[in-house]
Amino acid sequence: MSDSIIVERQISIARQTELGVHGWPTWKDGTGTRQLDYDAAEKSYLLDGSAMLSMQDGVEVIVEKGDLVIIPAGKCVWVVHQQVRRHYRSDALSPACCII
Repeated sequence: MSDSIIVERQISIARQTELGVHGWPTWKDGTGTRQLDYDAAEKSYLLDGSAMLSMQDGVEVIVEKGDLVIIPAGKCVWVVHQQVRRHYRSDALSPACCII
């Protein structure tokens, strides 16, 4: 997995279905700046809003409604410009973790 944020712009319905994004939990976050610590990589599909994200490498990316963003493990700063509503899936929540 890359140490940088990866963005797939305006993913198709076929791609959404392939990933199963509409079965992922939903998260809503208002405008402002916050740092999130990710234990594992996380995928997010933005349903609404826009934000600027940056990792410790300093590279900033803008994400908006319709984008799929893959955030590597580590510290990520979110600067939410317009309230974000997103589906998300952490690699830490992989179904393989629950198989006995």
